[in-house]
Amino acid sequence: MSPHPPRKTPLRQAAQFLLGVPTEGINPALDRMLDLAEATPLCFVTVAGPGAGEAMCQLWRRGYQRVEAARRATCGAADERSDVLLVMGCPTLADARAVVAATSTMLRPGGTLVVDVGALLDETPRRALAEALRDLGLEVQPQAHLGAEILATRPFSRGRAAA
Repeated sequence: MSPHPPRKTPLRQAAQFLLGVPTEGINPALDRMLDLAEATPLCFVTVAGPGAGEAMCQLWRRGYQRVEAARRATCGAADERSDVLLVMGCPTLADARAVVAATSTMLRPGGTLVVDVGALLDETPRRALAEALRDLGLEVQPQAHLGAEILATRPFSRGRAAA
């Protein structure tokens, strides 16, 4: 018998989920957000919102070593450092808008913001959030409000060439 625990295969994870056995932090929303952002463990990731602590722990378990939780950008040194900004667990439009406004300056030019809007069940608040992101200078696709997550990017400043 091997001293190592059995490897977690997708079939094993599905069985654990269906049986109600702990799945060690499987979070489908976080998986989708990372896929949308095309994030890798080499990215500098900032997480914000009520779900930031749990997301940060899960990212560490997945091998992301450059992760921080943020409530707001507090100094110039924090500005434009993050490759990816994930906003997790905001229950209302006002909460999501406030978190994004407080942390969006941490996103580097060309960086990606993904907001979990799973708690916003109607189209109207999702559309309003997408518009608020545009008002902050972020680029948002026209139909972004139709998904469970809203993807936005911070454009490169004028005078900077795209990498």
